[in-house]
This record gives sequence, C-alpha cells and structure tokens, in this order.
Amino acid sequence: MARFRFRLEQVLVYRRQLEEQAMQALAEVTAARDETARRIATMEADHVAQLNRLGNPAALRSEEIWLIQGYIKTLLVDIKIASLLLADQEEALAAARDNLIQKAKERELLDKLKEKQAARHAHEERMAEQREYDETATLRFKNVAV
Repeated sequence: MARFRFRLEQVLVYRRQLEEQAMQALAEVTAARDETARRIATMEADHVAQLNRLGNPAALRSEEIWLIQGYIKTLLVDIKIASLLLADQEEALAAARDNLIQKAKERELLDKLKEKQAARHAHEERMAEQREYDETATLRFKNVAV
C-alpha cells in the first residue's frame, strides 16, 4: 500500500508559520494596547486625585495650588496624547486581527485540500486492494472449477 504524500506540504508548513507569526503580531499589538489603556487609567485616576486636592484650597499654599494646576494641565495633555496612541493601536489591532483571519483561512484551505486528497488516496488504495482480492478470488475459483 503506497503511502500518501501531499505535494503541497511545504506550502502548508509555510502557511502555518505565517499564521503563527500573525498570532504573535496580534499578541504584541494587544499587549501594547493594554499597556496604553492601563497608563491612561492611571493618569485619569491621578487627575481625579489632583482635582480632589484642589477641592480643599485652604489646606494648600498658593505655590502648591500653582504646581498642582500645572501638573493637571500636563496630565490632561498626556492623557490626550495617550488616547490618540490608543486609537492608533486599536486600528493596528483590527488590522492584525484581520491579517490573522486571512492567514488562518489560507491555511485551512490547504488543510481541507490535504484531507480531501488523503481521503481520495485511501479510497483508491482500498479499491485497488479490493480489485486484487477479486482477481485472486476469480483465479482460485477458475482453478477449482477446472
């Protein structure tokens, strides 16, 4: 019985590698996006804390109020910049996800082709084996009948 050999095995291996690379890229983009989101959350919490400090101006000196106000302005700018970065990362994440989906479809296409060819090969092998059994049985019957 001949062993099944998929002629496009190297292409399938290559497509699996591309899919793995796309998964890795998606993981990296997701990690960067999550880190940016954490930074934004931290800065927003700090912004609220500083606003609460300004809520009690009697406990602060005028220099401290001035410093806190400057810090709040800087925080707002940093939050805005990080939010823009987060939007860019969301777009990159969507692109990486689409790329992974495409690579998976390409690999699945070859996987299905391989399965179909393997099934056809197995069927052809069974049919050849059955023909051989039939021929052997016919020859034995002729020898017995004579």
